[in-house]
Amino acid sequence: MKVLGIDTSTRTTAIGLIEDDEVLAEYNLRGRVSHSESVTDMIEEIFKKFEFSLDDIDLIAVGIGPGSFTGLRIGITIAKVLAFSLNKDLVGVSSLIANGMSDYGKVATIVDARRGNVYGSIIDNKEEPEVLFEDSLLPFEKFKEDLNKYDEVTLVGLDAEKFLGEIPQGKLSKNKGMRGTNIARLGLIEFKKKGPADVFNLVPNYLKLSQAEAQYEKNHETGK
Repeated sequence: MKVLGIDTSTRTTAIGLIEDDEVLAEYNLRGRVSHSESVTDMIEEIFKKFEFSLDDIDLIAVGIGPGSFTGLRIGITIAKVLAFSLNKDLVGVSSLIANGMSDYGKVATIVDARRGNVYGSIIDNKEEPEVLFEDSLLPFEKFKEDLNKYDEVTLVGLDAEKFLGEIPQGKLSKNKGMRGTNIARLGLIEFKKKGPADVFNLVPNYLKLSQAEAQYEKNHETGK
């Protein structure tokens, strides 16, 4: 099964192509290039190298966040247009979980959400990722409490290095950035479990602080 993976949730535009367990191509571009300009160019360049075309893929997987509001809208819109126009199945996956799938064992994805908050998730990554901590937007100090439950954890994400000193049992991944092939791999896993998404109703997972987390943040800021 050929799967095209797309993610624009971070500063990296990530495109990947797999066939079952085999990685066929990967194109991850980090920089200031607009996602809307780079995604279609990157997909076109990837498919120039194959004897099959975009019409031959079976599934499109797209990262639905959390992450950049503008970036998510661009990536999901492009994925939906491709799925609709090519009559292909579409599935949305967690960008945080996919980001952690390049490392083995306990892996935490951390993205700076500003004002002391982070987007965070924790997985136990083996043959398939087991979610230990669901995607959340929460104060970093609160996320650190959950990370302290583990003797060792690998930190991933473009912002992971800035938090490394706060997590004694943490080690920094060599694969910090998003990979399009991980989006495709996670998409195939989710598709086999749940089937395709509704193209028209697939939306970004922006996340927001829960009332309890907002109160935690307020108390932490005021020292109460």
